[in-house]
Amino acid sequence: MKKIALLGLIGFILTGCGDDKVTKEYLVGDWRCNWESFERMDSGREESYGDAVDKSEYIRTYKIMDGKLYHVYDGDKQELYDVDKINSNPTHEILNDDSTFTGQQKLEKISNDQYRYVIASEFKKNSNTTNVIDIRSKEVTTCTRIK
Repeated sequence: MKKIALLGLIGFILTGCGDDKVTKEYLVGDWRCNWESFERMDSGREESYGDAVDKSEYIRTYKIMDGKLYHVYDGDKQELYDVDKINSNPTHEILNDDSTFTGQQKLEKISNDQYRYVIASEFKKNSNTTNVIDIRSKEVTTCTRIK
């Protein structure tokens, strides 16, 4: 029994536990990205977002400079999202006197050559005491490495 458990543990280690996280180093290179935006008014959390309200396709180039991840285009560079922060703290909430805004972002590795970045947010007026969310939105970006 101990041998089977040990073999299972070794197999788990060799298959790369934790290898599914998107890192700055993973993102370096050129990517073809498809972006879709969804929005739903006056709906519950379990309801579908429906069809995309906006779509776009573009190419992105990422580089690491001075330890930070940048999106590089036409000779300019723009600092990009903090991958470590997204992985460690994907949810945030902002409470105002009259409303609550909650957001969640998720960066997931689909394969060695594809990842997905999802941003979902909800806005609800504090005067709304039902389970209905005033505005829900979601952006989904799926990128495939250009070889």
